[in-house]
Amino acid sequence: MSAIRIREWLHANICVSDLERSIAFYEMLGFEKFDDNVFEQGAGVWAGLGLPEGRRFRAAFMRISGGRPRPFLDIIQFIDPPTTGEAYPTLHNIGIGRLCFEVDNLFEVAKVLEENKVPFVGPISRYETAKGVRSHGIDCLFLCFKDPDGTVLEYIQFERRKNVPDWRT
Repeated sequence: MSAIRIREWLHANICVSDLERSIAFYEMLGFEKFDDNVFEQGAGVWAGLGLPEGRRFRAAFMRISGGRPRPFLDIIQFIDPPTTGEAYPTLHNIGIGRLCFEVDNLFEVAKVLEENKVPFVGPISRYETAKGVRSHGIDCLFLCFKDPDGTVLEYIQFERRKNVPDWRT
């Protein structure tokens, strides 16, 4: 085998401080919970995760509403010992910076986020490599925001219609 062939992206894992709060938040974003488990001492996952025995965590799997089985979010809260640490303070840290999901109407979504007091990283912006320059002709708007623990997420809207009014007005 000369190169690894990936069949499909399966899931992303987000460690949270309050799973119930995070489940409600991700449901508000358009996800639905389809599985919820507590992983106990003696479970087979500990060795694979590089963690010592004697721990417990709870995991909720959240998929995009509508029954799409994957990719999905694997949201976990460590119970014993409890989750620690903080999300990256800015997007220029090493590691996964954000997860991005496509929506049909970014402005409507932004209103829902504002109504739910979700903090924005910045305003709705156009994806450009320089002023007025679109990478490979891609025309889209995006909005970065934070979940309850400060993890940065992103919604993106691709422009597919002609004669769309200028989004800046």
